[in-house]
Amino acid sequence: MSSTDGVMKGDRSKGDARAHEQAAGPDEENASGTTIQDQQVASLSTKKALWAYLILCFSTGPTSSMAFNYVSAAIQSAANTVGHRPGSNKPCARRGHIQCSVKFGAGEIDYVSYVLYLRSIGRAMEGVVTIMTAGIADYSRYRKTMMLCSIIIFGSLALPFAGLTKADYTHLSALATLYCLLTTVQGVYTVIEASYIPIFMRSVGGLHSASPAADADTSKTWKKGFTVSVLALVASNVGGIVSLLIGVILVYGIGSYVQVGYFSYLLAITIAGCITITFATVGQILLPSVPGRERPKGQNLLLLAVKGWIRMIGSARQYPEAFKFCIGWILWNTGYSNFLGLTQSLFLEVTGITRGSGVYQVWSFTNVIFACMGSLSFLFAYPHVRIPIKSWAYIFLSVNFLCVLWGCIGISNDVTIGYKHAAEFWVEQVLFMSTSSALRSYNRTVFSSLIPRGSEAQFFGLEITLDLATGWINPLVQGVIQDRTHNLRFPMIPNVLLIFVAGLLYISVDIPKGIEDAKVPLKED
Repeated sequence: MSSTDGVMKGDRSKGDARAHEQAAGPDEENASGTTIQDQQVASLSTKKALWAYLILCFSTGPTSSMAFNYVSAAIQSAANTVGHRPGSNKPCARRGHIQCSVKFGAGEIDYVSYVLYLRSIGRAMEGVVTIMTAGIADYSRYRKTMMLCSIIIFGSLALPFAGLTKADYTHLSALATLYCLLTTVQGVYTVIEASYIPIFMRSVGGLHSASPAADADTSKTWKKGFTVSVLALVASNVGGIVSLLIGVILVYGIGSYVQVGYFSYLLAITIAGCITITFATVGQILLPSVPGRERPKGQNLLLLAVKGWIRMIGSARQYPEAFKFCIGWILWNTGYSNFLGLTQSLFLEVTGITRGSGVYQVWSFTNVIFACMGSLSFLFAYPHVRIPIKSWAYIFLSVNFLCVLWGCIGISNDVTIGYKHAAEFWVEQVLFMSTSSALRSYNRTVFSSLIPRGSEAQFFGLEITLDLATGWINPLVQGVIQDRTHNLRFPMIPNVLLIFVAGLLYISVDIPKGIEDAKVPLKED
């Protein structure tokens, strides 16, 4: 059903039989005469709703942080332990320019490529599952239920890690399987969590322009969007900090890597899963249920999701700015996330897998600290720095580009810089993590302004869906490059190219036009 953004409940005749024969649109009246938009605004306009939402965001932080920082590190450490030097049965070195082979399928690959291939598999699975689930969350009251289920499953997948302590291929395969499943489920809750941002934005007014100075409603709406987006990421990062603190305590309480191996990593992951499940339950009790479109009668949910995805892809001409922005966001996010994984592996290689265990714990901890500082600094600066909305993206992207380019400079063995010294990683961490976190907040808010009402989860699922084209290919390409070169700086080249192309797409987006386009809801069949 199609309707315009300005339609209010008094403008529509309650006797319009044709309107009620179609699937319910975002402004459909219920039996009491209120629209779904009115109900959504009422549900999320209170401070209690915001706090409940932030508790849920916090709950995902511990396991998410562990999955990225510790699970991949544990897999890399385990692969290094069970692997051997190419052409011999000698154990792998623990530090420096390491050549180490591990079994993968019917053959053998570089031990760092093992982690990169797993990332590729996980991202591909994430995209497929998100296609099947994102559109469903916009119907009826599935949004809250689906978010709870996905977060609970996410936390539960972290629980078995503490038992996978043996240095053999069986336990390495179990770690790899759980890692891929964690990545898959993460996509579901990420999409649904982000879909709340545009609804929060509408609870304080509406966007009439890309300029915050245009009118009071526009100013309040942009501010609300950036506030919710930033606080959501900060809440998740605070959850990550809590779990990382537990990891640091375990490392220095249980013993060094030499004494207990990567057991402290695994125990910290399990504890993080328990924290996730506990706080997810509390948040879901407090969060009000947000109504969505009525589910068409007789429609199978799986078929409904597929039809919705096809319809949304077909709307590229209707919402061209949203699609351009989304593709730019995807390319940046692919370059950003894969660069993080490379620096993580490179940091362990440069500092030493055995000696670097404690340092790695601290480095993982400050990673999240600088991410929080970046988002909060952006939120503080936004009302005081009068620059166009798009200028923020240009600033953040430029810093990201330079950080990745710095790693590419170090490809040559004759160059003494390019993440070859521990000090370089700390400087990179401050610059890259702060601007990346701020850009993530920016992306979710600006994209919210470009998508039609009633299709929030479906369009945020678009980011994951289209990521199928790049999210799994880039780690795969990086894995092949690493397997051939045994130099973690070579795989940074695709990432610097991705961020450059993403910048060109950001430049091409016409935000005012996109806001106007989004006032017309996505047509139902």
